[in-house]
Amino acid sequence: MNNIKLGLIPSPDLPADITSQFIDELPEFLRRTVNDTIEWKTQIVIDPLVGTAEHIKQVIDKSIQLKEKNDWDYVICLTDLPYFSDKHVVVADLNVEHNVAFVSIPAFGTFPMKRRIKNIIADILNDLEKSNINNIIEQDYVNTVSTSIKRKATYSELEHANNESNEDDKDNFTQEDTEDKSHVKYVINSKWLGHMRILAGMTFANRPWSALISFKKIIMLAFGTGVYITLFPTPWELSTIYSLPRFVILMIFAILGMVTWLIFAHQLWEKPTHRGDVRLRKLYNYTTVSTLLTISIFNYIVLYSLFLLAISIFVPAELFEAVTDLEDDASLVYYFQLTWLITSLGTLAGSIGATSEDENKIRQITYSYRQINRSYEIENEKADDEQESGYEYG
Repeated sequence: MNNIKLGLIPSPDLPADITSQFIDELPEFLRRTVNDTIEWKTQIVIDPLVGTAEHIKQVIDKSIQLKEKNDWDYVICLTDLPYFSDKHVVVADLNVEHNVAFVSIPAFGTFPMKRRIKNIIADILNDLEKSNINNIIEQDYVNTVSTSIKRKATYSELEHANNESNEDDKDNFTQEDTEDKSHVKYVINSKWLGHMRILAGMTFANRPWSALISFKKIIMLAFGTGVYITLFPTPWELSTIYSLPRFVILMIFAILGMVTWLIFAHQLWEKPTHRGDVRLRKLYNYTTVSTLLTISIFNYIVLYSLFLLAISIFVPAELFEAVTDLEDDASLVYYFQLTWLITSLGTLAGSIGATSEDENKIRQITYSYRQINRSYEIENEKADDEQESGYEYG
């Protein structure tokens, strides 16, 4: 039985976590789906460059170096970096000449992530084993991943189409014209679906559900403010006369207010620069908004649950009727409405307290700042290597 060494190079954070979850079961999976006459040996090397470089050629070059260093037969990079080609979202890019592939995890969207990545790894290896590149270009990609994905032509066939695009825009894109003629891509057919999926995938990679702990000060301030508000009769009375649209509008206003305040208080909006891909910058900003929006909705749900529990325990029906002068009995609907109003008002107050949160923690959950941190890691590694080799700046 032949032995083949497969190197997996995930970027830090989500790609590394997901890869570590299936690395032990991957050899058996590949025997079933790729070639049952091969004994697969897998190895992981986490590298920050895979999740930082906007030029895919940099990632491919680094992968080839690691491939030669570790004596691997195939290399697959897994990153949370979005990848575009000719305005299409790229799921995977195969360098057939060097047996190296690049997988963009955000292109898969959200769940089920682990199964989708395993399937596309198997499909990549099946394609890389084909001797004739013409057998794998321009075919519908109907396999284990998604029927919305298809194989794209090699770069030589795309070059003419890319050259016809707007030259001013191309100057601002770092992911164009970076591949050689031996590349094959898996792209999402629908541009709209591709952009929606990659936005969802990047938001998922930020793990907004895990940021609730980082926002504990905001929740505490919002809850404290809401409790204080309930000491006055006006919110009680307003909750009995407000219509449903008013409650909804106030809730939306409170959530959007928190998102807006967080962005500007901590300067999370990435501004245009002379360097960098304008398309990626916009996508990072959209991801920041969607991530903070998800976190704010989670916070709102937590606050609503806390207020509902507190009000249901400490506010008897008689007190509710006395404060609001209700002519009928205080039903559960009134309790839900009061909780809804208090939660919205508390959320508005909590958003002002966003400036008290740890700025580094707030920034770390956004996409662009995670890329910056990885760039710092790479620079530090380069500096350490230069010191070890005796190189000095002069």
